[in-house]
Amino acid sequence: MTPQQPRSKAQARTITRRRFLALSGAAAIAASAVVVVRRATGKKTPSGGKPAASPSLAPAGARGGILRAYNFNAMVQDSLDPHLTQMGLVANMHSAVFSRVLRYEDERAGTIVPDLAESMPEQPDRTTYIIRLRDGVTFHDAPNYRVAYPKTAGRALTAADVKYSIERQLNKNSPSTRHFYRQGNWSSIDRIEAPDPRTVVITLKQPDAPFLSFLAGRHAFIVPREVVDASDQANTEVAMIGSGPFVLESREPQLAVKLRRNPQWFARDDNPGGAGADRPFLDGYDAFFSPQEDSFQRAAFERRLVDTTGFGDGAVLDQERKTNLADIVLEETDAGTVLASRLLLDRAPFNDDRARRAIHLAVDRKALAAALYPDVDGRASARLSGPIAPVMTRWALAADNLAKRPGYRNDSGGREEDLRQARQLWAAALGGDRPIGEIRVLCTGIPKIIAERAMPALQRQLSDALRVTITPVVDPSGFALIASALGRNIEGATEGVTQFTLAMEDGGADLDDWLYPQFRSGQPMNTYRLQDPQLDALLDRSRAEFDEDARRKIGIDAQEYLLAKVNARIEYLAPVERRLTWGYVRNSHQPLPYGSDEQLADTWLDTSHPSWRLRPV
Repeated sequence: MTPQQPRSKAQARTITRRRFLALSGAAAIAASAVVVVRRATGKKTPSGGKPAASPSLAPAGARGGILRAYNFNAMVQDSLDPHLTQMGLVANMHSAVFSRVLRYEDERAGTIVPDLAESMPEQPDRTTYIIRLRDGVTFHDAPNYRVAYPKTAGRALTAADVKYSIERQLNKNSPSTRHFYRQGNWSSIDRIEAPDPRTVVITLKQPDAPFLSFLAGRHAFIVPREVVDASDQANTEVAMIGSGPFVLESREPQLAVKLRRNPQWFARDDNPGGAGADRPFLDGYDAFFSPQEDSFQRAAFERRLVDTTGFGDGAVLDQERKTNLADIVLEETDAGTVLASRLLLDRAPFNDDRARRAIHLAVDRKALAAALYPDVDGRASARLSGPIAPVMTRWALAADNLAKRPGYRNDSGGREEDLRQARQLWAAALGGDRPIGEIRVLCTGIPKIIAERAMPALQRQLSDALRVTITPVVDPSGFALIASALGRNIEGATEGVTQFTLAMEDGGADLDDWLYPQFRSGQPMNTYRLQDPQLDALLDRSRAEFDEDARRKIGIDAQEYLLAKVNARIEYLAPVERRLTWGYVRNSHQPLPYGSDEQLADTWLDTSHPSWRLRPV
């Protein structure tokens, strides 16, 4: 793993007003009237209260314009390499730049469709997958790519690229082998053949129920061999040569990611839902790093210097929406991420399952949610979460199940019992009712509300319940330091690793994405050094079970076991993501997961919308 550190303190801080103006080429921001919308239900709802129309079809001549947004896509990452990163946020850029063999059309429903493949794989038997690739797929062609990789820019993507992209992650002799975090997805493969440039044949050692989901996974991108260096990494901007709808123009960590239209995209003339041809409709997409200052974001949004933004404080968003302007919409979705803590299990105190269980029981998750994500106009801004985010209803524990469980219940009797048990377990783990020394918690610094709100609440709760001293260590990069520390956990370092983290974590669309790589013994994302034969058996069974109902039952059993017996990762909550978007942004998507920015290919800017005339070009 080669974490990318900020080049300077100036680069590491949130984007400044002057820097934003320079990046966007916009005029000066001035305070203006408050702009708000009404609540969205399901899709988008205009502030006037009428249901939003179905996704609008792009009319002739709709192509053009740069979509501008505030988000965290420019956060410093552990690696830019699509196969080496642990982060979901970098997958936003990757999903716009690279392509997959298959892709999820709907993660909630589990609907998988072809991407690079011209059709779903043929399966003559349960261990053979024959993939026919689309004709006319080429890698991005841009001047900087021609200079750096003249043999790659513009060349045809072939079956050899698919074969290489999977096999590199299985190479045990690679210097990066410990950090191919999804290599377990491909472990059932016996061999991959490319009999001709457009055909890939994958033969498995044994049937693997989630294998199609692996081909469509959030990080299952196809890369050209030429961009990978001698250390088996593709960790530079110029190595981001994909075949997706957008080309990476520039990336400045903690400042901005700029993507531009790929006119040679292989799916440009596809006609999904009658949306038209010549996609992407946008000329580009600028993702500015969120300043995390609501007053600044409001001013930029009101002046249309950004077309869409979220807010750190739900009360600000609530205030905004109550002005009831009809030309702005509120987009809302339950997030596919969870706030969680990872514990290190091979040394005191967390090598004792009683200590881990005590932490699980001592945390008041509902109070934590209230501190971090206050309700908006009586509507929840966070959900209790188990090992799988609740939005993944096919696989997750039901909300009413969680609310009754020890550690999640909040009624006075249940809460008191949880605290009593937590104190007893903690004392037993420590060998007596005495305070333990300092526990350092490595906490993400982005979004800053986790360090500013969640961390103090967690400190108070554990201090009051267990008399434990929690010392926060904030990762100013957001995740790079945490990734480095967790990487050392995997490598077996005995010093300098983190025993307790606090950060947002994402999973995927399939049951396997959330559980197998995280908790199976020996898997690269098992940073806890967890080894549990009973859990391993459950996770292995889930891969062998093709009946979805039976597989879901196995997944529920595994989650029940994790909560009752393991507690290697303490899950707290999953946020409800909300953002405001100007009405001239058509076919706008509030994605459930990270890694869905390829959907921007169907977004377009409606220049006939009344609010468009006030937007700086």
